[in-house]
Amino acid sequence: MLDLRWSVDDDELGGRTVDTETWLDIRTRHAAGAAIKAIAREKGISRNTVRRALQSDAPPNRSSAAARRSGADDVTAEIQALLAVEPGLSAPEIARRIGWPHSLTALKERVRAARSRPTPAVVRPPDPGARTASELTSFVGRDRELAEIRLAVRSHRLVTLVGPGGVGKSRLARRVAAEATAAFADGVRTIELAPLRDPELVPQALLDGFGISTGETTPASALQSLVEHLQHRAVLLVLDDTEHLLDALAGILHPLLRAAPSLRVLITTRQAVGMSGEHVLPIAPLAVPETVPASAAEALRHPAVALFADRAASVLSGFALDPTTLPDVVELCRRLDGIPLAMELAAVRLRVLSLRQLLSRLADRFTVLTGGDRAGPARHRTLLATVTWSHELCTTTERVLWSHATVFPGSFDLDALEAVCARDATFPEGVAPTELLDAVSGLTSKSILIRDEDDQDGHVRFRMLETIREFGRERLPEAAARTLTARHLAYRLAVHEQLDDEWYGPDQARWVRRMKIEQADLRSALTHALAPGGDPVAALRLVGRPWFQWSVALSMTEHRRWLTRALAAAPLPGPERATALATAAFVASLQGDHPAAEGLVKEALTLAEDTGDPLRVAHARHAAGLTAFFSDDFTAATRLFDEAEGLYRAAGAASGVLFASLDVQVGLLRISCGDLDAARDRLVDVHERSCAAGDSWIRSYALDALGFIALLSHDVDRARRLAQEALRATSRFDDTIGLSLALDLAAWTAAADGRYERCAVLLGAASSRWGSFGNQLYGSPDWQARRQGYEQQARETLGDPIFETAFQHGASTNARDILDYALAHAPDPLHSAEEYLTPREYEIAGLVARGMTNREIAERLVLSHRTVEGHISRALTKLGFARRSQLAAWMERTRTRTSTPPT
Repeated sequence: MLDLRWSVDDDELGGRTVDTETWLDIRTRHAAGAAIKAIAREKGISRNTVRRALQSDAPPNRSSAAARRSGADDVTAEIQALLAVEPGLSAPEIARRIGWPHSLTALKERVRAARSRPTPAVVRPPDPGARTASELTSFVGRDRELAEIRLAVRSHRLVTLVGPGGVGKSRLARRVAAEATAAFADGVRTIELAPLRDPELVPQALLDGFGISTGETTPASALQSLVEHLQHRAVLLVLDDTEHLLDALAGILHPLLRAAPSLRVLITTRQAVGMSGEHVLPIAPLAVPETVPASAAEALRHPAVALFADRAASVLSGFALDPTTLPDVVELCRRLDGIPLAMELAAVRLRVLSLRQLLSRLADRFTVLTGGDRAGPARHRTLLATVTWSHELCTTTERVLWSHATVFPGSFDLDALEAVCARDATFPEGVAPTELLDAVSGLTSKSILIRDEDDQDGHVRFRMLETIREFGRERLPEAAARTLTARHLAYRLAVHEQLDDEWYGPDQARWVRRMKIEQADLRSALTHALAPGGDPVAALRLVGRPWFQWSVALSMTEHRRWLTRALAAAPLPGPERATALATAAFVASLQGDHPAAEGLVKEALTLAEDTGDPLRVAHARHAAGLTAFFSDDFTAATRLFDEAEGLYRAAGAASGVLFASLDVQVGLLRISCGDLDAARDRLVDVHERSCAAGDSWIRSYALDALGFIALLSHDVDRARRLAQEALRATSRFDDTIGLSLALDLAAWTAAADGRYERCAVLLGAASSRWGSFGNQLYGSPDWQARRQGYEQQARETLGDPIFETAFQHGASTNARDILDYALAHAPDPLHSAEEYLTPREYEIAGLVARGMTNREIAERLVLSHRTVEGHISRALTKLGFARRSQLAAWMERTRTRTSTPPT
């Protein structure tokens, strides 16, 4: 549920407590001679609040206030904060750390609930003016707006921040999101929609933002997946830069908010969505003084002046607001209408201009740049003038690169710029290669490009604010735009060929990060390739290979959608279509959509044979073999896999990722056929090759398959070790298929080990993930039957109520927490005996487990025979058992987990 304790600091809206900055300000003003009444009036607080701040020798301590809470329900955020740092903390240790005053049993339930939810990052509301981890500059002058947004999010389910570009909507939304993390039981999710241009992809973008993989391919089914994911969760969803997708968003948010009662949505846009129940908060520019204040201290109380002074000091060492600079700063803020982006861009110019020069040049530009939309607000024309001025201050080369770089919808690196924007024989309008680096440096120093550095490998990328990108795009000639779009598509094809060549090796982690970062870039290339007048054959190449990028880092759902669109747009026979058809068959087979896979692979085989290319024929036979395998046609699968292996070798592709994946699939097929020795030999070989190559992805699947062999060979200890090793390997990727398979192995092993509650939890987790993208266990009847056997053991031993509770717990647990659970040697049980039975029922069940008859139990406890029968009957009903022997076995297992009976 939503933790409504997250709220505005009382003093921000005129209440009784103050934050640290306000406490300091009150004491500073009073020391300078300000009267209590004047301070209260200027701060918008009561005089008693001012007096309390002056009487206090230290700033307010929020944690001490929290510590005074006595209600048992007030510790959820504290528990989640502890688990975020130390996931393995025991309930007694948590009780010690938070000073839990109640029974340990009551706390255990809350700890279990906290573990079943996505654990939010430990985020404390920052002091006003401080910066959060993702912010590069300090936060200035928005205390009132932050308070209003917090209150609105607490009171309304759909809150929309509306304002012009550059006014600071995104910064406000992200600050509120950072502060609210601990207040929402299932976390806060921020999704940037500016790079997304296709309204049909909005549902998929939201799925991606939540990390949900699903095998469905339509917007309607994607929406259903969102509903299923959110309907029982308390989440704050922040959607940033949405003005170009309002119709699509309205169609999604209406059913989503109706189905998910604990969902809150915060949107930034230049135009309201227009939905019923929408709470619109206009975000205005920062307040500017009407006249020049008497002192710098008084001027700094105006947010616009405070922001400009802060940014000016960051770019010009020694800058100070004093009687000399104050009039010019106030005049500049007034002419810029307090628009944060305009002032930040202007402050950068202090590197080369004096404040007076800055002001005079800005005035000249306003005289010229008044030909915009005169019917629109003046601040829109002011922002245009400011960005235009920044454009004019750029060199000719920088301006060209600014407009050309808008072909990238997201971030990009120097290699991308050189490949797409550099001048060559086919693109004489481009930037000379020798001038490119200087142009990038110039645009970065002018704050047109924003520099980002990868924390893990130090790779530098660049991006633009959307306002800056739109300005540059408007100045891009149509002919140049067409050329750049084609060059961008060619660049993406080259990147994908490089990925295909390098994937089976040691750089997989770097490639995964890059694929995620460049997802918007890939979508843009596909959109242009499939647009009228585009290049649909190039689209076939993009989605046909490398196929694995979608399953390890992106979305199999989206992959199949693009495959369907590309195949429809390029219906003519050809080698690219043959490869895309085989890939589409692969995807459909992995999703367990056997009818679709059979139709796709039939055409793929025909077209591949027509090309005469052994690698394409091998790929098609491989896909056909996979389809046959998951349909339980083991004879056909064996023949097709053998043919594919021979063709891969003939094509010189026996060292690539396709051949390695074939090895794993042949190993799984041998398991289904009962030939464990042949399966083991094949899998050990591919595992050793993968280790030598530095690969982790294929290796994780080989470990899964070897674990199944160990399990079928009754070597439970080895199966358990292999399952944990496979889980560690697959955790390096966002590979829902790999995680699902590894969780199934861990669940089956737990059942074979007699750990049935653990089996039920892991089965629930695996089943939920398989269902998120397709059918269970590839839709394979053989593998589904094998799972059913282990599930039946657990269900019969635990009883339906306990099994279902554990199963649903696993199904609702996020990926990180289920990995922690699966890797724990002996995780805490979900429920103790006292949660199912009364103390008397528990006592009698213990005597049943010791082999005593009803009469013996009655004599020992001095009860009637009928009373004992009633207690045993109720215990059997509660636990879903039909026989005393089941109750006895369950009690024995319970005793091994705890030696303390209920009281």
